[in-house]
Amino acid sequence: MWHVHLRSVSSTNDYAQALLSERSPVLVSAEHQWRGRGRLGRSWVGDYGKNVYCSLGLRHSAPPTPQQLTALQALGCIAAHSAVQHYAQPHHRFLLKYPNDVLAHCSDGRWRKLAGVLVEHTFSGSQCQASVIGIGINVEQSSFPPELQDRATSLALLGIHCSAEQVLEQLKQQLQALLTVPAGQLIERWRQLLQIEGRLLTIVGREGTWRAIALHEDGRLEVMQNGVRLFVTDGDSIRYAEL
Repeated sequence: MWHVHLRSVSSTNDYAQALLSERSPVLVSAEHQWRGRGRLGRSWVGDYGKNVYCSLGLRHSAPPTPQQLTALQALGCIAAHSAVQHYAQPHHRFLLKYPNDVLAHCSDGRWRKLAGVLVEHTFSGSQCQASVIGIGINVEQSSFPPELQDRATSLALLGIHCSAEQVLEQLKQQLQALLTVPAGQLIERWRQLLQIEGRLLTIVGREGTWRAIALHEDGRLEVMQNGVRLFVTDGDSIRYAEL
């Protein structure tokens, strides 16, 4: 895996995408990115040199199946979860939230976002040509803007003392190992870490509480309420009722 590390870049996802014309797979990391993004166009905020900002780019030799595309989301989430878990003590608790967040249980009893994954695909017509898995992990960040203080945390704020460089190296090792794991196995490991089946959820724009029934291999989450079934494809539209 070719690794390019930059001091600063607008977006590691965009840089990785550009490099895929030269070789694949490619890992792009940076000390800082000024146009980092999350799902639904949200910004990813972080200080210079304090966090992990990286993207794994892959060029597809053949059109991937829906299961293979879902496995890329699973790969990013498993790698991010494993990288932070590597530095945790027994009392630290982490949770994968469907479909792309790593949450940490904080000392005040609240769950806050520690890491996020953004997978983007490039299509030619209906065929996916390339994919980029962007991963952001808050490591040494000691404070957040007021609008994020109740929703974000870092390893440092959790009392876990390690450098962004160390976490990046651990993440790189995880990504390298997971690239050889078959899609079906990745999705099953993701399902086991999510532990979402049976959870009570609320869905933005819909009334009442829903129960997660199954996570399908195409990434859709099946939910039920009073005999009514829905398929959720946008993880940002759900909230875990018990968190």
